[in-house]
Amino acid sequence: MSPGQPWYPGSPLRRLRLASGTILFVYVTTHLIDHALCNASYRVADIMLLGQKWVWQGIIGTTLLYSALVIHMGLGLFALYDRRNFLWSKAEFLQIILGLAFPALLANHLSVTRTAWLLYGLNKDYIAELNSLWISAPRTGWLQIAVLIAAWSHACLGYGFLLRLRRSAPRIRPILLAVAILLPALALLGYVQGGREVARALAAEPHFRIVHLGPEVVGTKPQVAHLAWLRDHFLMLYGALIVLVLMARGVRRVAELRAGIIEIRYPDGRRARVAPGLSVLDASRLHRIPHASVCGGRARCSTCRIRIARSDDPLPPPAPHELAVLTGIGADPAHIRLACQLRPTASLTVLPLIPPAVALDFVIGRAPRTPGEERFVAALFVDLRGSTRLAERRTPFDSVFLLGRFIDAVSRAIVASGGRPVQFLGDGVLALFGLETPPAEACSEALRALDVLAAELSSVADLFRQEAGVELRYGAGLHCGRTIVGEIGFADQVAFTALGETVNIAHRLQEMARDFEATAIVSDAVFATAGMPAHAWAGTEIPIRGREGRLEVRIIREPALAGREDQGAQAAAP
Repeated sequence: MSPGQPWYPGSPLRRLRLASGTILFVYVTTHLIDHALCNASYRVADIMLLGQKWVWQGIIGTTLLYSALVIHMGLGLFALYDRRNFLWSKAEFLQIILGLAFPALLANHLSVTRTAWLLYGLNKDYIAELNSLWISAPRTGWLQIAVLIAAWSHACLGYGFLLRLRRSAPRIRPILLAVAILLPALALLGYVQGGREVARALAAEPHFRIVHLGPEVVGTKPQVAHLAWLRDHFLMLYGALIVLVLMARGVRRVAELRAGIIEIRYPDGRRARVAPGLSVLDASRLHRIPHASVCGGRARCSTCRIRIARSDDPLPPPAPHELAVLTGIGADPAHIRLACQLRPTASLTVLPLIPPAVALDFVIGRAPRTPGEERFVAALFVDLRGSTRLAERRTPFDSVFLLGRFIDAVSRAIVASGGRPVQFLGDGVLALFGLETPPAEACSEALRALDVLAAELSSVADLFRQEAGVELRYGAGLHCGRTIVGEIGFADQVAFTALGETVNIAHRLQEMARDFEATAIVSDAVFATAGMPAHAWAGTEIPIRGREGRLEVRIIREPALAGREDQGAQAAAP
């Protein structure tokens, strides 16, 4: 994610879902820890339970817990309504099913604990809980375990979707995975150990049942029956809400179809015909068109972004959370939008900007900057002279070895100067400066790279003389300007590069350096942008093939002169 992007971009509803889910996650975690403490003794777990009740049965704890439960359940039902398709990944499907099942699984536990305490003042300790779950009604006990595992798994999947977008994800993933597996496993073992311990205590001490399992603790038969009635009616109400949500989806679908059909066109000629109101990402999924979306359409990662090539009608303006994501990656909302958030009302043509196969790398920072982004860069081409004759004289292995040493030295010089080698063209290298720096600094780094390059290649020159009996000769071309940087390729064979006039001119200058018998040709624009005095970079004008007019350049015949301001200008006539 980009440094300027919010930690949790998304709509207010998604932020509310995260906040309510976090409260419930803490509540479930304390229960799992309580069960795990039974591995030591149920008495230790009972002390932990008293601490839980002090926190969660107070006014603040109760308000937070029930508010979070109602909000999270309501948002889950709304998500079921709002989702336009059911083309989920396995992880998304599991998270949604667990989320919808959680309130139903939780109903019995709420009725016999919190509701019993609120209505009748029944305050069960951990011994009463274990007796109920392990001895009296073991089926209910396994249901309670299912509640905790479902809630824990649902939360872990949700946090997994969120945290995998962080740069630190590869480092912390093993630790989080270990906790996600060990805590419920220890809780399950503790539950079995505690149940057996309570069963032995009940068998050995008759008064134990009177103290911990009397009617004033577990409730009378009418009270228990009333609590069961409340539980059953809650389940019926929750089931009715799910049915109403599904019916509302059907009504919405009919209304959208009556409003007409729009067409979304893609660069490869494919078209998606959908009802107005669906997002571009939904359209891609419904028509099985691969589309990057690491966060699953939650407006967190920006990998689904698209360039709008054409739209029959003006597009709806981006919502604040979409605008925050676009601003964070430096995209222009007039031309770049998030496919998961854009819901067009008229036909349009779009260009997805990130290949689906490499989307996650862009999010967590393992790949270069935004593909299809226009930036100011300094483009440097470096080429080895005489490589064809070298290959004719040497064995293929020797030729590749020498060429590899040349490419390695050039790349080290570029990286040491602040640039990035982005393309290897046989015996040449294309490097870009300015992917992460302002124009003046980019041009200064590129000029410094010519000096560093000469120093790095001096040692390689000795190797060429010793191994091949030839002098190492190279040529470079350097120009600056705005260009398009991005990825091109097919399937998983994708390369980051730059396209445009700036790169083409740099390549032409590198070719012309051979004609001038020069080490490098640098455009005057590079010196000017770097802020050097005019007397240090004034050169000559030369024609550039494929470009109108002449370009002012400085022709350098000696290495290690380009980045020094105190050297006189060196120019040569064609």
